[in-house]
Amino acid sequence: MKLRSVAPLLLPALLLLGGALACKKPVAAADAYKGQTAAELLSQGEMYMQNGKWDEGRKMLRTIEEHLPSSPEFSKAKLLLGESFFFGGNSTFPEALVEYKSFLSYFPRDERRDYVLFRVGLCHYASIESAERDQSETRKALEAFQVLLKEVPGSIYAVEAKAKVTQCWRRLAESELMVGIFYVKSYQFAGAERRIKALLETYPEYVDRERAYYYLGEAMRQRPLQPEAMKALQKSFLAKLGKEETDVLTKEETAKYVVELNALIKSDNLKCIEEAKGYYQKLVESYPASEWAGKASDRLVEMGQKGLKEELDS
Repeated sequence: MKLRSVAPLLLPALLLLGGALACKKPVAAADAYKGQTAAELLSQGEMYMQNGKWDEGRKMLRTIEEHLPSSPEFSKAKLLLGESFFFGGNSTFPEALVEYKSFLSYFPRDERRDYVLFRVGLCHYASIESAERDQSETRKALEAFQVLLKEVPGSIYAVEAKAKVTQCWRRLAESELMVGIFYVKSYQFAGAERRIKALLETYPEYVDRERAYYYLGEAMRQRPLQPEAMKALQKSFLAKLGKEETDVLTKEETAKYVVELNALIKSDNLKCIEEAKGYYQKLVESYPASEWAGKASDRLVEMGQKGLKEELDS
């Protein structure tokens, strides 16, 4: 997922590369201080970064962090360290994230807190994987944006944070649906049922209901009797006979057990079929123009809903 460019609140000159900086040899952080004031170091750091010399600029800012942390310029230097990684030539969001979080630890009541919280969310947002992969960064981004909206609901970043929250929910919903579809295609129908039903309950506003209904119908149509149901029948049957194991059943008792088991399988199958039909029906009624509705109507015809396809096509 691509991160949309966002202009920084502070020091817009970070993004404006122009003008030539007088040639200077890079300085080690230990040698950069040399009695300079924090204001002088900050000014030098800004000049380096304005001209794209991010490493040299960071050395100036690190010098303030290491030698002058009690100066008024420290908070600005600390924030600029995060900015240098976020906006620097090859943006490195994990490093930017470390610096932004460090800023929040040092200055929890700073007036720029909402800005930094927004940046924290964007760092995670920029690292979001495709729907088929791990979504830990999506969850972290969602949490960060929600913290911003909770702590500073009137922030100028609230509107964009809300938009990002919506995108995070959609990505999480899509990821869950992809897992459910994978389960269907790998014949893990009970797992698909659980996953897609939970998806519809957890992400009601963001899930792709067309595919969710279709694949939930596919899972229910093919789901076999679950082991838990078989165990419950076996336990009940043995309890009626006063026995504990099926291997001690007589031939007649075994035959009776098989009859009851087959009846349970048939009953459960009919129940699942009816549930599958319900999901296919929801799909064709709610999304009649969808390609998935066409597939669902074909399934209903196969399963005995005669006349439905003709009615839909008329």
